[in-house]
Amino acid sequence: MRIADYLQDHLIFLDIDAADKNSAITKIVELMDQNDVFMDADKFLNEVFQRESLGSTGIGKGVAMPHARTQNVKNIVISITRLKKGVDYDSEDKQPVRLVFLLGTPLKAVGEYLKVLAKLSKLLREDKVRSLILKAETPHQIRKIFEDAED
Repeated sequence: MRIADYLQDHLIFLDIDAADKNSAITKIVELMDQNDVFMDADKFLNEVFQRESLGSTGIGKGVAMPHARTQNVKNIVISITRLKKGVDYDSEDKQPVRLVFLLGTPLKAVGEYLKVLAKLSKLLREDKVRSLILKAETPHQIRKIFEDAED
């Protein structure tokens, strides 16, 4: 299983403006919905906020991984968003978040979903990976960063 296999250039958004965590999540879901990702984007957004209410998905080092198990996607979907400026995300390390990896998964794909979350978390702990994502100029370059990191 490779994270790069789940990434699509049209779901990688660069230098998005957001004032806070909630507006960042909302904006990302709107951008994803423009690419026909969801059966019901509003329901998915509510599911992400419900998950977020259980505890922040800010994993530290400027990264957040909001996610939801849902009936509103057919396959596991990952969106990568680089924010123009860091936002407070209630992360344990109190660092502002600039990289948001939003995941949606079908209810039946729990095992695969947990593997994706674990692998993505592991890759994002690498300083080099995060640094390259922050410097990338195109969505394709970001997808390539994951391909190279997994090789």
